[in-house]
Amino acid sequence: MTVFIRRTDDLGKVRNIRTMIFNKELGISLNNIFDDDDQKLEQFFIMKNNGIIGTFRLRTENNSYKIERMGILTEFRSKGFGKIALEEIIMYSMKMNKSKIILDSIYTIRDFYAKSGFMQIGNVYSKVGIPHVKMSINL
Repeated sequence: MTVFIRRTDDLGKVRNIRTMIFNKELGISLNNIFDDDDQKLEQFFIMKNNGIIGTFRLRTENNSYKIERMGILTEFRSKGFGKIALEEIIMYSMKMNKSKIILDSIYTIRDFYAKSGFMQIGNVYSKVGIPHVKMSINL
């Protein structure tokens, strides 16, 4: 199974994937999916062979990365692609000398991140009307 992450500047394709996942599936307003930071932050595709199956962006916070807007298209979920993508993100973060990765997980998806070593920090909170938890992993 060939899955890898690739940095991109193609915000049009990033926008299409995010719209499918976060707006059409989860009902999140487009205003909460896209912001001015999209122009500044590192954007990535999650690739399977030569096809794009997901996307995320990385924000630098001190000596850490924060994974934001990570999503995988419906037909590729629960097949191990997300786990491999997280392994790639962890390796990339270590290569970039980051000491930690943090993220805001939708509460019902937290076990997905926990299986890759992420630990919940703090209590459940609401973000864009959906319960979330902050999670992190030390590298």
